[in-house]
Amino acid sequence: MILQHTMRTAFAAATAILLAAPAANAQPLPSAADVVAKHVAAIGGKDAISKITSVRQTGAMEITAAGMTADLEMVMVAPNKQSMKMTLAGLGEILSGTDGNVAWSVNPMQGARVLEGKEAATIKEQADFVATMLYSAEKFSSMANEGIVDFNGEKAYKIKMVRKDTGTESWNYFSVASGLQIGSEATLQSEMGTMSTSTTLADYKQFGPIKMATRSEMMTGPQKMVLTIKSAEFNTAGADAVSVPAAVRPLIKK
Repeated sequence: MILQHTMRTAFAAATAILLAAPAANAQPLPSAADVVAKHVAAIGGKDAISKITSVRQTGAMEITAAGMTADLEMVMVAPNKQSMKMTLAGLGEILSGTDGNVAWSVNPMQGARVLEGKEAATIKEQADFVATMLYSAEKFSSMANEGIVDFNGEKAYKIKMVRKDTGTESWNYFSVASGLQIGSEATLQSEMGTMSTSTTLADYKQFGPIKMATRSEMMTGPQKMVLTIKSAEFNTAGADAVSVPAAVRPLIKK
């Protein structure tokens, strides 16, 4: 922690002593691992998270500048399956996901695609949701606490993380007061190329054994997207809850 002092004395010796005091008395920053551990404890703890076999979520997304709204359904099944369905009024459905082997995207503009390269690696990375919730150290090549900053009006630890599989860099912000993650910044790979994003997380609520942020606001350039989680269920989905969409199956290379 960096302490700032304003000296109003004419005595040079006293000034020197007081200016030296912050270095002597400053509290050391917690390690990145300790910051992450506090967040994990705040949302329910490692034991509770490790027992999760599946997650079902429903919610709504709003793209404010475009005046667009969408209903959202997400299913995640351990260890590495994920599917998302977004239903946009007037446009139809957007699907994305992975069954652990194949990663896909289906949307009205581009049709069905089998994802490859970094796009596929990114979605497969996200599908390991237990490791993602735990910020498991083995998934990162490095984690570092870069200090205390102001983020969305709150004091937060700024933790730089580099993913091992994709090399993706992100800066994740954890409240000094509560320990909860309150935001992140990253450059993401998508169908539209690389995009720099800034996300704020808020309105944590309890769903079963886990506390989750129910509101997130993501800024991608001038575009603002607001995601609201309405419901979350744990350990209710089987392995067959996630499968490759019919439109994607003919595209899979044998």
